[in-house]
Amino acid sequence: MNGSQEELELAERFEIAFNQIHQQLKAINGFPKNDNFMELVQRSKQKHSVIRHYFDNLKQYAKLRNALVHEKIRDDYYIAYPHREVVEEIEKIKQTLDQPPKAIEVATRPVLFFKSNSHLTKIVEAFNRFKVSQFPIYGDNQRFLGLLTNDGVVRWLSQNMQKGCIQLEDVRAADILKLEKNHNVRFLSENNSIFDLESSFERSFEQNQKLKAVIITADGSQHNKPLGIVTTWDLIKID
Repeated sequence: MNGSQEELELAERFEIAFNQIHQQLKAINGFPKNDNFMELVQRSKQKHSVIRHYFDNLKQYAKLRNALVHEKIRDDYYIAYPHREVVEEIEKIKQTLDQPPKAIEVATRPVLFFKSNSHLTKIVEAFNRFKVSQFPIYGDNQRFLGLLTNDGVVRWLSQNMQKGCIQLEDVRAADILKLEKNHNVRFLSENNSIFDLESSFERSFEQNQKLKAVIITADGSQHNKPLGIVTTWDLIKID
């Protein structure tokens, strides 16, 4: 018995969405030689939260797609037809991959930053008030100079304490930056997606270079005002 017109249309919509997702997975993984759908899903799952979120669905859809394509008896006859809810869900996944959330959506906003001539006392107060561990420091013309961390402050204090006392009034952010490590910081634009964000952390991991933070600016330039900042802790929000 042939399927109804509605069932045939649902099957066709499912196949189209599935094939489009397959192409997107190939692109995400740099079009590898092994482009098996589930192999691509497994690879993508390790890198991207969107794929992790839909992993079980995609695994089931792969089984359904195989049944539709490989066990199709005639052009107008399938051994099974997808439910409308299934078709709408796979089309939703396809749309999400087409237009993934922006990195700025998971970033900490607004970004609290200081100038190179900011007093250390103000920075220490901010550490305590906002319960963060680092602040971007900027010089003239919004020039990014580096990250000032609580570890850097402790390092400076330990080297400048005399007889249990220390004077902080004239100490500026620039003084602390001299003792800071060369932290790995990358920049993205406000139009970059969470795929771009996760890839930044993934590449740093592969290069054995811990990424301390990703700062988001309007155009991705490091010398523009920071709109958002993402640390490894913020990646938990994506999941």
